[in-house]
Parts: sequence; C-alpha cells; structure tokens
Amino acid sequence: MMDSTPTNVMSGEWLFSRLPGWVIDTLSSEQKEAIYKAAEENAWGRHPINIRFSLPGLGRRYFLTVVGGEEKRSTERRAHEKHRYPLRTAANIFFFVGIAAVFYLIGIVAVALQTSLVAF
Repeated sequence: MMDSTPTNVMSGEWLFSRLPGWVIDTLSSEQKEAIYKAAEENAWGRHPINIRFSLPGLGRRYFLTVVGGEEKRSTERRAHEKHRYPLRTAANIFFFVGIAAVFYLIGIVAVALQTSLVAF
C-alpha cells in the first residue's frame, strides 16, 4: 500500500513505494538517486494563486482546486493537455451552471432584501 503522507509525497518516496521490488533491485544507486531527484524536483515553484478545499456533498467529499500564475508550459504541452482535459465536458458544464445558479440566487436574495420584498 502506498504511503501518501505529505512528507513522503513531497520527498519523492511515493514513487519508490509504487515500484515493484524487482524493479528497484535492478537499479543502481546512481539510477535511484537520479529518479529520486527527478521525482522530488519542483522546477515551477509555487503558484501565486493556489486555492484547494474539499466540500461534503451527497455522502461523499468533493474537492476543488484553483491554481493560477504565469504560464510556463510549452506550446506542445498546452496542446496535449487541451486535448487530454477538454473544457467542454458534461461535468464542467454542470459545474459552471451550478456556480452561475448560486450567484444568481445570491443576487436575487440581495435585490429582494434591498427592495424590502422580504420583511424581517
């Protein structure tokens, strides 16, 4: 079983915990060190905008991650990810419609309170 504690994920140990023992046994110490460094390196640094949270809903937990900052991906990588993770999917459309509905509901409540349609 993979140990996914934050320390192991950040240190690169997560990769070695996923490899079969016979693969690790065939690697030299130099190869292990190179793999460890490649898994550990964080070349892009931290995103200036990094919002991550989870929400309970319908007996499960759902997460939302928003990251932003200067674009550092190559043109090829952007094209590959655009194809691999398309924006127009049913789940994304439902998500955006749901977010829009929440904002409209907040707006309607605010207007109702402002115009004294709802008496307290």
